[in-house]
Amino acid sequence: MHVEESVVIDRPPQEVFDYVANRENLPEWSSPVQEVRSETQGPLVEEGARFTTVAKFLGRSFETPFEVIVHDPPHRHTDRSMGGPFPQEYTHIFEEVEGGGTRLTEVTEGEPGGFFRLAGPLLEMAGRRQFRADLETLKDLLEAENS
Repeated sequence: MHVEESVVIDRPPQEVFDYVANRENLPEWSSPVQEVRSETQGPLVEEGARFTTVAKFLGRSFETPFEVIVHDPPHRHTDRSMGGPFPQEYTHIFEEVEGGGTRLTEVTEGEPGGFFRLAGPLLEMAGRRQFRADLETLKDLLEAENS
């Protein structure tokens, strides 16, 4: 499964990066994520930091442990699952656009297993729709903070 979606946010790249890379903010803008639990000391933004998400997707609730594998402010942040329903990796790429805004691209790679393998094409289509909605929520949230 490969899903890639982008949005332009009228905020500087460092500001968008700081908010998105802090995984404790996920429940505020990613509707499937109900909770984020830190599994390591310190901020959840450093390489090697571990956290677990509790999410609900396609009617199923599940927990997925993650590790931060790339933290390159304000350009790139990547988390890789360390278990859960299927292996997945989320990369966020931050690019400055004319006028000082940020193009945020979310790239997700995964290999569905179990129930999610059965969902096949439905999973990718639902994921694409969900990521688009989440990015629009993030845009609205960050742009409203300074209006």
